[in-house]
Amino acid sequence: MRQDLRTALAAALRYCPVLATESEGRLAAIVDFTFNLGAGRLQTSTLRRRVNQRDWHGAGQELRRWVYGGGKVLPGLVARREAEVMLLLS
Repeated sequence: MRQDLRTALAAALRYCPVLATESEGRLAAIVDFTFNLGAGRLQTSTLRRRVNQRDWHGAGQELRRWVYGGGKVLPGLVARREAEVMLLLS
């Protein structure tokens, strides 16, 4: 698990280098997203673009789109994304 977290952290910083100078909460939100969905999803996402533009409101909106599993909205993913948004905007 520690290695997976290190991998997610490295990917988040590689694809969103602006996070190196942002708050720990913002970094944690994107690392959690990357840990949950994988670096490939971050790399190709509009979320990445919003983060690198420092458009935190837009990034929060993008996070809220990632709540589907098997074509259905999953309450656990809704809760996880809301927690990430709260970190991102704090």
